[in-house]
Amino acid sequence: MLKEEFDRLAQLFKDGAEGKPVRLESVFQEALAFFEQLKRQLSEGDDEQKIEALTMMREMHQLMEVETKKIVARSGVTQEDLVAYADNPTNFTPEQWRAMQESKDKILHVGSDLTKIVVEMEGPARKDEKAAKKANKSTTRKGKWLRS
Repeated sequence: MLKEEFDRLAQLFKDGAEGKPVRLESVFQEALAFFEQLKRQLSEGDDEQKIEALTMMREMHQLMEVETKKIVARSGVTQEDLVAYADNPTNFTPEQWRAMQESKDKILHVGSDLTKIVVEMEGPARKDEKAAKKANKSTTRKGKWLRS
């Protein structure tokens, strides 16, 4: 399921970068579906599924950066100009704008949830890492003190 969401969203980005017409609200809707599926898999999946979700999240981020650069190069406008266009309600019908804003709000909420989940997943590993560093430092200091 996650792979299908990933593929649909990736195709929208690739189409846009190639100059094919892409509805911005479709991108928001597909992004929301992808991030919701990521959240489910990170929350409910086994370790293998969680690793797959994190990998896809990184891949999507990289793909978005690459395709955005292609769009910028193709269109001759800056990334800031693209963001300004997308943030201007006069460029869309009221229905399109409302749908995009609702999707954007949901994406931000799901993104916040994803961040919390990832931080929680990394929490025990980071604590173990910090404890190991602290133990190494204290024995190193003691070792030097004893030698003096």
